[in-house]
Amino acid sequence: MKIIFFLITLALLFNLGNWLDLTGDPKKSDLIVVLGGGKEARIKKGLELYQLGYSKSKKILFTGSNLYDEVLPLFYRKQYLIFHGVKESNIIQIDEKHISNTMEELFAVKTYMQEHHIHHVLFVSHPTHTRRIEILANMIAHYNTSNIQISFAAADHTNVWNKHLYFLNLVSIKLVFLEVLKIFYNLVKYTILLQFIQLQ
Repeated sequence: MKIIFFLITLALLFNLGNWLDLTGDPKKSDLIVVLGGGKEARIKKGLELYQLGYSKSKKILFTGSNLYDEVLPLFYRKQYLIFHGVKESNIIQIDEKHISNTMEELFAVKTYMQEHHIHHVLFVSHPTHTRRIEILANMIAHYNTSNIQISFAAADHTNVWNKHLYFLNLVSIKLVFLEVLKIFYNLVKYTILLQFIQLQ
């Protein structure tokens, strides 16, 4: 029995990368959303998808800091997009002063989408973040019951990620276990917070 339990645990651990990473071939969507963080990788990927016509509305939205590179802030995200041919009127920046984490980003994106009657969003983020985004979007922000579909595009700022063989790389191992902890933390935090708000 112990051997069976050990083998099941081992199989689950080896498959954590596949479970966390929901990225695949990008899907044409009503809106491209570049989530905060990720240094320059996410805004570059968002621009690439925009130029390839993945935003049906011709809009690209980004959240978090306006810095293009958080280590060497030589450019700004908005100016970077404009420099590469995106019309300023097609760029939406959610006020970073009111955004401090992924959950707040998701609520803000949902509000924008509902106000503009948008139903399908393509999120650009690191591959390991995508399961957490999906869980928080559907279980806490209720995208799935608000007629909002989500899909994902990968922007890997580490350049080492492989969801099938993550356990062979120390950086990837740290990313995976950090994400698992973040998922549990966010679920507990926001479930309790929402229950408290409903009781008021």
